Amino acid sequence: MYRLSRRTRRPARPPRLRGDDGGVAVLLCVLLAGGVLLGMGALVLDVGRLYAEREQLQSGADAAALAVAEQCARDAGRCGPAPVAMARRYAGANASDGATAVEVLCGRTGTGPGGGLTACPPQAADLTACLGDAPATATYAEVRTLSLTAEGQTLLPPILARTLLGRDGYAGAEVRACARAAWGPPLRATGFGLTVSLCEWRAATADGTAFAPAPPAAAPATAEQVVRLHTTGAGTCPAGPSGGDSPGGFGWLDDLDDTCSVTVAAGGTYGGDPGVSPSQACRAVLAEVRADRTVTYLPVFRAVAASGQNTVYTVEGFAPFVITGYALSGASAPSNLTGEQHCTGSDKCVYGYFTRSLMPARGSVGGPDLGASVVTLIG
Repeated sequence: MYRLSRRTRRPARPPRLRGDDGGVAVLLCVLLAGGVLLGMGALVLDVGRLYAEREQLQSGADAAALAVAEQCARDAGRCGPAPVAMARRYAGANASDGATAVEVLCGRTGTGPGGGLTACPPQAADLTACLGDAPATATYAEVRTLSLTAEGQTLLPPILARTLLGRDGYAGAEVRACARAAWGPPLRATGFGLTVSLCEWRAATADGTAFAPAPPAAAPATAEQVVRLHTTGAGTCPAGPSGGDSPGGFGWLDDLDDTCSVTVAAGGTYGGDPGVSPSQACRAVLAEVRADRTVTYLPVFRAVAASGQNTVYTVEGFAPFVITGYALSGASAPSNLTGEQHCTGSDKCVYGYFTRSLMPARGSVGGPDLGASVVTLIG
C-alpha cells in the first residue's frame, strides 16, 4: 500500500455553504435603499463642497477688504463707488472658478472729494457675519461675498443631496463670508533707526497740515526741510548742551541687529544715542534711500531724557520722510532735490521732506496721525 507523503498531502477544504452568493449585493441594495450610503456621500461631497466654497469666499473677502482699505488709505478721494470693481476682482481671484459675487461693500471713511463708502447694513445673525463689532470711530472697509457660479447663479448646486428622501426639490445653498479691514496711523511698526523730534515735525508740516507729495510724484524745491542733529547756530527747535540734540533735532535709536531699523510703539521709551556719527549700516541705508528717493518711516520722539549712551527717547509715532541729502560725520551728500549742501563744518543735518504714505507692512492701528498709515484685518 502506498501512502501520500506530507509534502504532497493537501488540506481538506471546508464544505461550501449554499445560498450566500448574492449576500453582498443584497446588503448594498439595502444600504442604498435606506439612504445610508447616499447620505454619507452627500455629507462628504456636498458638505465638503460647502466648506471649500466658504473658505474661498472668506479668502476673497479678506483680499478685497484689504485692497479697498489700501486704496482708501492712499487716496480718500477714490474711496467711494470706485473700489467696487476692484473688490470684485480680488474676490474672484481667490475662487477656483474665478467667480465670486460682492454682495456688500461698505464702511466708514474720511471726507474726501470723491465721497466715502456707504454705511454698513446690519450683520446677519449667523456664522457668515464679520467677527466682532465694527469700530466705533476708526476708518474701515467691509466686504461681504456671496457664492457665484459660472452661469451667474448664487446657489451652489448639490451633487448628491437631491437623492436623499425628501430632498428632491433641494436646489442648493447660498454661501456667504465677510471681512473687515481698517486703516490709520500705526500703533507699532518697524522704521528707520533715525528719530526726529516732534518739534521739528510740527515746524516742517505746519503742525500736521502741510505735506509734500509722496514719490513717485515730484516734490517742489520749497518742500525741502533741514533737520539738525548738531548746530552751532539757532535752530528751529531748542537744542541741548553744546548744540546737541535735546529735545530738538534728531538722534539714533539703539540698533540691536545692526540693520539701522527699529521696531517701536507709540508711547514707548527706547534707548538711543544723539551722537553725530551714523553706524555703517545707517550710512548704507542713507545712501540707498537718497538715491532711490524712497519713503522712510521715522520714529518721532516727544521727549528725551539723559544724554550720551544713556539717552532715552519717548516715541510719539511714525512720520514718512523722503531723505534728499545729509551732512554727517563720515557721510555726506548734497540734496538731490535742490543741489544744496545746507550744513557744513560742525553742523550735522539731514535734508528731506515729510509726506503722507501707506506703510508697506501690516500693523496695528491706533497711534497719533503723523502722516503714516497701516492697513490691517479686524474682522
